Amino acid sequence: MGIGVSGLMSGLDTDSIISKLMDLEKRPIVLLQKKEADYQAKITALGQVKSAMSGLKSAVDALQKSDDFVAYSAKSSNEDILTVSAGEKVLPGVYNITVSHLASAQSVRSAAFTGSDETVGTGTLTVQVGTGEAVDIKIDSDHNTLSGIAQAINDADTGVTAGVINDGGGNFYLTLQSQETGANNTIKLTMQDDDGDNNDSSGLSSLYTDPSAQTLTETQAASNAQLTVNGMDVERSGNEITDLINGMTLNLKSADASKSVTVNSSTDYGGITGKLRSFVKNYNALVDILKKQTAYNPATKQGGTLIGDSTVSRIGLSLSRMVYETVDGIDSSVNSLSKLGIEIEDGGTLSLDTGKLKSAMEAHPDDVAALFTSSEPGNKGIAVRLGTMLDGYLKSSTGIFAAETDGLQKSIDKIDDQIEQINDRLSKREANLRHKFDNLENLLAEFQRTSGQLDQQLTAIANLNSQISKSRGNK
Repeated sequence: MGIGVSGLMSGLDTDSIISKLMDLEKRPIVLLQKKEADYQAKITALGQVKSAMSGLKSAVDALQKSDDFVAYSAKSSNEDILTVSAGEKVLPGVYNITVSHLASAQSVRSAAFTGSDETVGTGTLTVQVGTGEAVDIKIDSDHNTLSGIAQAINDADTGVTAGVINDGGGNFYLTLQSQETGANNTIKLTMQDDDGDNNDSSGLSSLYTDPSAQTLTETQAASNAQLTVNGMDVERSGNEITDLINGMTLNLKSADASKSVTVNSSTDYGGITGKLRSFVKNYNALVDILKKQTAYNPATKQGGTLIGDSTVSRIGLSLSRMVYETVDGIDSSVNSLSKLGIEIEDGGTLSLDTGKLKSAMEAHPDDVAALFTSSEPGNKGIAVRLGTMLDGYLKSSTGIFAAETDGLQKSIDKIDDQIEQINDRLSKREANLRHKFDNLENLLAEFQRTSGQLDQQLTAIANLNSQISKSRGNK
């Protein structure tokens, strides 16, 4: 604002007059600023809704993964005797187990030799374990020692492990051990001796401890594991047992018929319960935000920031509709959220009955998982559908929120441009008004000076006339 005379001559409060005139001309700016504030309030409100939807999206995403819906566990009271691990679908229960005998693998040895490098003979060995496939092993001059024969057997993948043992008394033995435990996994060794006699004590057949019977000496018998489970006798060929109790693996460590081991198995539904609690919490938070932003107070005649917003209306309708939807192809007793204990309250929020959820999981765990996670075209799970719907709103560049927020921001930018243009025009208008008032003050000042000069001249004339009159009277 330039320096002016500011009503010094006229007595007018020109600053006040100009200020009030400018206030009148600024009314369009005030209206535009109010509209801008409304747009900004909508952007803020949409941001709150979007944040609540993001929280719900995270909870929904977790429900699309059923891996940790249920936790299965099993515990042994004496892990020195046996350990347990629980797989999927282990049933809750208590089992009293006694291990009286561990499964063992058969071991046999050859006749005694004076060293591991002693030449035995050549020919063909045939090894068979139980009812498995017989394997022929050629023993040539490169493998005709005790250690060479052991190496040839190990290289042939026969199902046995061969070695050479020194008893410390000068005797060396070829040993064979079955790689599988169990009474049926016995070792059978036959041969074709290159010396033409398969049952004498020379050449390759000298491996036999009883050449005439073509047998080796058994140092450990093949046996099954023997145990009792809740009073029932059980045998298995191995010490790792996967087919005894559904969903549970037993690993036998030692045998003691005098000690009973208690195994407890349980099912924990905390995984899906926690996920659904998070879902309900975030769903209700979104519903509360939507209600707040779209509410109308008849007493004050004031509405929420987003009242009448079509995007927000669609969100509310989509959410409420989704809660009632069903999934085909699963048991009808668990094919909707309400049948799992998720109910809509009067205010539109959800509640969760954990007892009803537990019962549903106990009866139909796979179907409950499918209710949320099914990816079947045209029949997707509830969590999959909700996730797709929420994605449509939340995508950073193409989502509905992004489009609406971008539109509002463009309107704000346009208003800012209009305000700037009006302010430029009003600045010029104010400068023009001040110039005119300054000219008026200057003109009044000029009039004042002219008036003073006239007064002086009239006074001088009057004084002159008075002197003339006096002079005449004296004559």
